[in-house]
Amino acid sequence: MSDTWFTADLHFGHANIIRFCDRPFLSDEEKAKAESDRRGSWKVSQETVLRHDDALIEAINERVSESDTLWILGDFCLGTFEEAKAYRERIACRNVHFVRGNHDKPSYDELFGRVMDQGMIKCGKQKIFLNHYPMRSWDKAFHGSWHLYGHVHARLQQEDAENPRLLARDVGVDACDYLPVSFSEIADYMAPRENAFWQWRKSLDQ
Repeated sequence: MSDTWFTADLHFGHANIIRFCDRPFLSDEEKAKAESDRRGSWKVSQETVLRHDDALIEAINERVSESDTLWILGDFCLGTFEEAKAYRERIACRNVHFVRGNHDKPSYDELFGRVMDQGMIKCGKQKIFLNHYPMRSWDKAFHGSWHLYGHVHARLQQEDAENPRLLARDVGVDACDYLPVSFSEIADYMAPRENAFWQWRKSLDQ
């Protein structure tokens, strides 16, 4: 039985994102530089970029089967169309769809199945509103639709946790242990939030 998966902010080929977001792929020497001057003029090595890219692709291919569906919510890579194509060809899943992010080139569109800036999809009966950017209100939010996003590199996790009825989740790799997240995993995350949400909705009718 096939599953649906979500991820965002892969940033393949993007050296600076590794140090700016403290991704765990720096060499020991680079870690020392980052600790003293994370945004300085020093450069992340090509070996580190390759280690980062290989790890993220391996994580996708280990979890997502060829017949599954994978949604990438923006910031796929930093590079030319040919470089993006090479990354896409390394992902084994055949059904990869795309929500455009701020780092993505228009030419990337042809590498994916469905492509959108934002929009609603359905997994079974569940409506899910996808956008690269986090939103605090979205289509059908008042009626129990979920919202999945990226872009912020885990910076809203505490804010989301403090609102237990918010039916939204950051699916970017920095918020998800550098792994894609399945629909069933998101459903488990949303279950207590849905209880809180529908209790709140019911209170409005009293």
